Amino acid sequence: MADMPGNPLFVRARVAQRLHTQEEFAEVFEGMARELGFKLAVSVRQVRRWESRKPGWPHPSARMVLQALLRRSAEELGFARPVRNSLGGQVAQAATSHDGPVKRRDFVTRSLAAVGAVSVPSSPEEVLAQTRADPLDRLRTVLTGAAGCRAELSTTEALARASASAKRQIQRCRYSSVSRSLPDLLVELGPRRGSAEERRRIDRIAVEAYHVAASLLLKNDDAPSAWVAAERSMAAARRTEDAAAVASASRILTHAVTAVGHHRQGVGVAVRGTDEIAGGVTRSSPGMVSVFGALLLRGAWAASVADDRDMAEALLDEAGRAAKLLEESNLQGTAFGPNNVLLHRVSIALTLGDAGRALAEARKVEVRALAVAERRAVFWTDLARALHACGRTEKATAALLAAEKEAPEEVRSRPVVRELIGDLLMRDRGGRVPVLRSLASRAQVTV
Repeated sequence: MADMPGNPLFVRARVAQRLHTQEEFAEVFEGMARELGFKLAVSVRQVRRWESRKPGWPHPSARMVLQALLRRSAEELGFARPVRNSLGGQVAQAATSHDGPVKRRDFVTRSLAAVGAVSVPSSPEEVLAQTRADPLDRLRTVLTGAAGCRAELSTTEALARASASAKRQIQRCRYSSVSRSLPDLLVELGPRRGSAEERRRIDRIAVEAYHVAASLLLKNDDAPSAWVAAERSMAAARRTEDAAAVASASRILTHAVTAVGHHRQGVGVAVRGTDEIAGGVTRSSPGMVSVFGALLLRGAWAASVADDRDMAEALLDEAGRAAKLLEESNLQGTAFGPNNVLLHRVSIALTLGDAGRALAEARKVEVRALAVAERRAVFWTDLARALHACGRTEKATAALLAAEKEAPEEVRSRPVVRELIGDLLMRDRGGRVPVLRSLASRAQVTV
């Protein structure tokens, strides 16, 4: 049996971010440092030291990078803050759970010293280091046009592959991976020289890349930034003069505008978009059917947020008719099909405040038939929300565990799901559902 690492807190946090080797961690650490404005790199030897029994106390800039990358404070990563005695000398680090036996007098002395020193910074950098960097900040910087341009540009084929990869990653709910790779792709999709045909190809790639960017931001409850990305997607789509691209951009724009709070305008974007392409929707064009149906579903959701039940039902029915032209698929990256329509009936019933109907609709969904992991995870989280609304805490927790199995990051990183876990914890103060505590621990949710 392999020996347990000296600092298991650090190792678990690294693996939770899908950084399975020390070499991979060192590479991603350097990239995150660049995003935060630091010229900082670590060797595998340094990573090995951080994972040892005596990891030391990282430099402030290294702590900022670690906190942004692993989403935990230095203490939560197993580091022990050094404390200083009254004469200014450094005292040994506070004992941790894996330091072995400690004499009672030493323990009390160190504990009292820590109480007096832990909250008092010794430099301005210490104060700044207490603020966690947001992993999405570089994406927002690119959207504001402040990221500059790259000296060496990739080929159009390479950009297309990168965009397709980003789409696959977000449909698999690998949000941390997308957040690291997407900013560089968007920088390369800026203005460049080339033929008109090459420019059109770049625009087609930009439609989907900015769509992914907006989706990622919406998953993190940043609707204003998502609107910026969605507008970029729509602008690129209009330049392509391609109906399917316009419909795809309309879908994400509907979502972003509605999420900002302009509900009626969001419905209007969807309705106008479907009107534009309705004439080209036939059984012989399944790709167009997919984007048309997905746009109808997004419009139905926007109508439910606007509390327009009749419009929501009408758009759902129209989407259901479109779904009959297709089998379950992921054409055009939409995951549109009969089961996705049923899934939206669950979500929309919840949005309209009818948890009982949401549970009834959920019974009709063939979960395994949903084309992508993100859709399956959303089904389970919607089911958990409905069960929670009906007071069924244990069943709601079971649904969240099913969602976590499908897509861990959908449960552990999305604010809306973490808020649901917090609500379940508040209801289960007696601890009748032990697995809820372990789920909350993995999602870093406390009450």
